[in-house]
Amino acid sequence: MKKVRIIAVILSFVMIMGFAAGCSNKDEAAPSDGPIVIKIGHTDSSQRSTNTWSVKLGELLEKEAPGKFKIEVYSDGQLGDTPDLVSGIKIGTVTMMFDLSSVITSAAGPAATCIDLPYLYPSFEAWEKGTFENGGLELFNETLKDSGYYCIDMYYNGMRQVISRDKIYKNNEDLKGQKIRIAQNDLNIEIWKAMGANPTPMAWGEVITSLSQGQINALGHSLGVFNDFNLHEIAPHVTLTNHASSPFPIICSREWIESLDPADREVLVKCVKEVAKNQRAEEYAKEQEYLARFKDEGAEVYELTADEIKAFEEAVQSVYDYQRKIVGDEMLEKWLKTRP
Repeated sequence: MKKVRIIAVILSFVMIMGFAAGCSNKDEAAPSDGPIVIKIGHTDSSQRSTNTWSVKLGELLEKEAPGKFKIEVYSDGQLGDTPDLVSGIKIGTVTMMFDLSSVITSAAGPAATCIDLPYLYPSFEAWEKGTFENGGLELFNETLKDSGYYCIDMYYNGMRQVISRDKIYKNNEDLKGQKIRIAQNDLNIEIWKAMGANPTPMAWGEVITSLSQGQINALGHSLGVFNDFNLHEIAPHVTLTNHASSPFPIICSREWIESLDPADREVLVKCVKEVAKNQRAEEYAKEQEYLARFKDEGAEVYELTADEIKAFEEAVQSVYDYQRKIVGDEMLEKWLKTRP
């Protein structure tokens, strides 16, 4: 009788453990974290196409994979300034970000900076073809690999132009002695020295006051930025130089995106590429509106002639020599092969 009771206790114990184990496995199999939350941070305004299409990414993902993703977009530097966003990708406070390619390349190393070589892609069409058809995007990711960043696609910030408080710049002589505001970047310094100007590194927060007071003569940026900040009101001379493509890479952590379930990653990448393509088309079309506005409001707009562009292209060949010494022949040639 005693033996029977002992056996019964043992059997009960085994059944309880088996039940507990079954419950445990069931809990592990059940989803517990809800949707994949993607925090997108940037410093553009909430009205710009980059922001509106980032918001639309959430709508597209919901249509493609209902309940699977939750997109949160933080414009106007809500998650911090550019350096905060770049570091936030690594520590997980930001899932995706976009900004000037130079802020990514400064963290990734010199091989990546080739994306900003002057006149590498001298037009929007050349940039699109070189980046999305001729392997530029894949090459950019190759240069980012060791840094832990990954570029899913690129928004169009606008070809780089020059806006000045003083005059139009048709050649090196016109630029001589002119203080051109640049972001602190060795390649930028070399570019503007080669083009004949006096490159002046300056934080963005100081630009409008410095331009108004004449501490700088001009700056190079996209037409969208000139428009957003009404810079033509204090610097009414716009020279269309197209001297750099200045894309906005859409960046995430390589470790993060590779950790996603393959099916989830596929739908995410597909949707990011769709919104990026639409944004590029919209922003390019808007550039004509920006130019019309500048002219209507009294600014002078000048498009360089083919001969004037050729002269600048010849002037910046020294920048390619400078970059070749840093990254080597093989890497520089890879970038040159992406040219249409």
